[in-house]
Amino acid sequence: MSNDSNNGHTILIVEDDESVMELAVNMFEFTGYSVLTANNAASGVETFRNHPEIDLIFSDLILPGGVTGIEMAKTILTEKPGTLFLLVTGYSDKGKALLQKTQQMPNVEFIAKPYDIDVVAEKVDAMIAERPVTELN
Repeated sequence: MSNDSNNGHTILIVEDDESVMELAVNMFEFTGYSVLTANNAASGVETFRNHPEIDLIFSDLILPGGVTGIEMAKTILTEKPGTLFLLVTGYSDKGKALLQKTQQMPNVEFIAKPYDIDVVAEKVDAMIAERPVTELN
């Protein structure tokens, strides 16, 4: 992973746990991404609407405020269908049930907690690299 390879790409991290947020911010900044953050789905949608440069949203599946990462993804995908999502969760029963809904959603992928930083970085790099050029902006 080169720190220069991701220049110009922006990740929005939506996470309510401050320590997990800090880890994710450090990981993405280390690999060369610009990072924006939100601590719940509502602020995630607002941040997305205010920052059209966001390339991918890295979000916890279970968020405070009664709106899941999947519901946030549906809202954002309605507004901008080419948006990429990498949703993260532990293997709770609620998480398992919600994950079944992502199988029919375009541009939405999943990774389990606890996650390996290198695996996440490689997954995000691949998702952005594989996106058609017409969806970059």
